[in-house]
Amino acid sequence: MAKLLQLLPTLALVTLALSGLEQVPSALAHKPIARGPRDHHRHIAAREKLAAGVGAQERKRGLIRRSSDGTTCRVRGDSSSSSSSVAAAPASTYSAPASSAPAYSAPASSSSPDYANNYASPSSAASSAAPAAQSSAAASSSSSSGGSGSTGGWTNSGSKFGLGWPNGNYASSGSSDYIGNYIGSKSAWYYTWSPFNVGSGDSLGLEFVPMLWGPNQVGDWWGQQSSWPSTVKNALFFNEPNEASQSNVAASDAIQYWMNDMVPLRTSKGVSLGGAATTSAPDGLTWIQSFQSLCTQYGNSAADCAMDFVPIHWYDTTPSNFQSYIENFHQQTGLDIWVTEYACQNFNGGAQCSDSDTWYLHQQMAPWFDSQDYIKRYSPFGVMENLQGVNQDNALMNPDGSITSLGSWYIYSA
Repeated sequence: MAKLLQLLPTLALVTLALSGLEQVPSALAHKPIARGPRDHHRHIAAREKLAAGVGAQERKRGLIRRSSDGTTCRVRGDSSSSSSSVAAAPASTYSAPASSAPAYSAPASSSSPDYANNYASPSSAASSAAPAAQSSAAASSSSSSGGSGSTGGWTNSGSKFGLGWPNGNYASSGSSDYIGNYIGSKSAWYYTWSPFNVGSGDSLGLEFVPMLWGPNQVGDWWGQQSSWPSTVKNALFFNEPNEASQSNVAASDAIQYWMNDMVPLRTSKGVSLGGAATTSAPDGLTWIQSFQSLCTQYGNSAADCAMDFVPIHWYDTTPSNFQSYIENFHQQTGLDIWVTEYACQNFNGGAQCSDSDTWYLHQQMAPWFDSQDYIKRYSPFGVMENLQGVNQDNALMNPDGSITSLGSWYIYSA
């Protein structure tokens, strides 16, 4: 009893501390934490494993039904705002003139699954160390790897097929989910929806393509560049900025990030720059076109504003509609195309793709991608243990990390 009485003051302090945590302002509770690439990849992989449990409600809130013509409606009464909402925007060396900035807000649209790394945002001061954007004499003076389709790696050089890889860098060569098991005779490059590379993939000769997923990654974007392998020849801009549940940035707001965080890679390192990867809803193309026109209206040179290529995402069921969508996007933008997410997935409320439907779409599209000169890269969704709401028949990886029959087809026969 005496020992228990001695512990009471300590227990009281602990209780007080725990109750105090509930009152911590969100800005402090989500203070950025220094993470290495290994920790970051573990976080993404952990999100994959928890998708069926903790993330279920988030996926339900973001569920979109998508019709064959690309129009969308949000189901289950979701009322998420589609206006740009960028908390803790990084300090910028460029800002659009207030008088010339037209009001633009991307409408709600279909989104890809919530697999992205939504870890704590870097502080707003993180980008103050980033160099100011420099004017480029001409966009054509940059590396042509995005336009020509050449690869920075040495494995399967010239192949358009790549891996969207959110599975980290910690699997050994004896593990089923080792990236080396997903190379075969086709995989030539990979991206991670982030600036974090996978060292084992780099050592095996895959080209790493870094991505600035959204404003919350700016600090890591600059912090990781010194760790990038020499294979980096291309870089990707925001992920689905026209979708409220993804990076959610209006075209007018995205320009400062392009000028400050993307253009320096091209001017100083010759890296080819891909535009934002929008959803396949109609406002996706509108977002890209708005970005193209507004960037020069704000006083930036056409060379700096130019994208070397544009990535796109597509989720639906019909190969012919998919092909028409890509052709129109190419014609409307005048840009080479990277298809960085796609799957046979019915968001219309109708019948889901069967296994045979899924195989048919992939087997029709892969050779078509290879036959189109303006399509430089393609990467199906997805190489991960859990597709988070997308038809699992599209998986290139089994829940145990081993490769599926569709995955084997892609890396050896596609």
